[in-house]
Amino acid sequence: MVNPTTEQAEAIDAYGDGLDLVLQAGAGCGKSATLRMIAQADARRRMTLVAYNKAIAADASRSFPSTVLCKTGHGLAFDPRYGRRLQRPRQTAHQASQALNVKKVAGIIGATPTIRNDLGLPHAMTGKIIMRAALDTVTRWCHSADDEITDRHIPQYDGLTKKKARAELVTLVLPVARAAWEDLSREDGVLNLSHDHYLKMWALSRPRIPTDVVLLDEAQDTNDVLVAVLLAQEHAQRIAVGDSAQQIYSWRGANDALAGFVRELGCPELTLSQSFRFGPAIAARANIWLRLIDAPLRLTGWEAAESSVGELEAPDAILCRTNAGAMGIVMEGLATGRKVALVGGGSDIKRLAWAAESLQDGRPADHPELMGFPSWDAVRMYAEEEDGALKVLVRLIDEHGTDRVLAASDALCSEQQAELVVSTAHRSKGREWPAVRLHGDFRAPRANPETGLVILRKEEARLAYVAVTRAREQLDDTALAWVSTVTAVSE
Repeated sequence: MVNPTTEQAEAIDAYGDGLDLVLQAGAGCGKSATLRMIAQADARRRMTLVAYNKAIAADASRSFPSTVLCKTGHGLAFDPRYGRRLQRPRQTAHQASQALNVKKVAGIIGATPTIRNDLGLPHAMTGKIIMRAALDTVTRWCHSADDEITDRHIPQYDGLTKKKARAELVTLVLPVARAAWEDLSREDGVLNLSHDHYLKMWALSRPRIPTDVVLLDEAQDTNDVLVAVLLAQEHAQRIAVGDSAQQIYSWRGANDALAGFVRELGCPELTLSQSFRFGPAIAARANIWLRLIDAPLRLTGWEAAESSVGELEAPDAILCRTNAGAMGIVMEGLATGRKVALVGGGSDIKRLAWAAESLQDGRPADHPELMGFPSWDAVRMYAEEEDGALKVLVRLIDEHGTDRVLAASDALCSEQQAELVVSTAHRSKGREWPAVRLHGDFRAPRANPETGLVILRKEEARLAYVAVTRAREQLDDTALAWVSTVTAVSE
């Protein structure tokens, strides 16, 4: 076993004392190596490592002792009887609405109901759109620790946020969401089962994991449904490892289990702050964001690693804030004849382009980001008022057209073949490249017109921290120069 650092030795000693434990491990600070050291220190006890994804679980299975079962939360919950339903052909929202008979469930008689959206325009709530919202609602509930589906699980959709529109949306969607779950819970259900669905079924059964120690990896982005299961394993010693500063998925139901473990179990909180990924120059840029969000640690760069910060003409990877921003970079790269890869592939942006095309053709769209709009012009109007991510999408579609965006998505190559890798900051999590540049769609927050304060949402600051810590040797974070103007952060 490699000699542990002082911080790692403290973590191993805390494990040996039999304590539930939280480890705050900064970017590149050897959290996996520390968990492996803990496992190697005690071959007498059965351990279960709950990994963030299948790739991490598979990698851990190869490097951890045989006394450690390495699984994702979904892997722990899976039962072979779900296999047949998971392998069904893809089911569209339209097909699902017909299978469930949404109009009957929602009590719709006669004409398609409409809702006045935030712009005051009538928005047709077709069976397809109601079903899409109901399925989104079920997914959000599945991510929660709640036992019942309520209106708070219905997502907030751009364009349908005002009180009256929201109330009408709830009236239509909530009964369909509850009917959808009832169907999903039956073995002969007509709706397609997903991995999140059977995880929720497992959690509701109040399972007991047959293990002596639970090791939770990437705990800062663990859904409440899994956290509740792990906190209930009172027979086991529980160790949660992660980086609260990298919590970037709260928008889809993930919460910081590290804080939850400290709060619920009263366990000690130790830190791993020595990064082995990059040197002092990049660590200093990361610490700007850690100070801004008042994180519990500051990174120490690895002296043996040479790193620099400055403008880059030819980075290995470009990281973007939005899918539309990433696609814009992809199209620029392809236009110059370069081989370009997009982390995660082009499916997300293709779905957005198809939804935009539907609105342009006068048909409703069921994509979550565009569902609240009756037309493409309405999206344009809203984007101008809100000045958010939709503005980047509108610019992309209006400048290039949906056909070119779809063609570019199909022209992507694999990362192994690529001359340039493009990624959103969210999808870059857990990844690293030698030279990284951040794209200009990391937008500076506006000053409050009344107070003059420039307030940045904390999750945006955490996303910036994730982005700057993906670089090993060279970082170009010119796009984040506005950080010096931020006067406060908010939840």
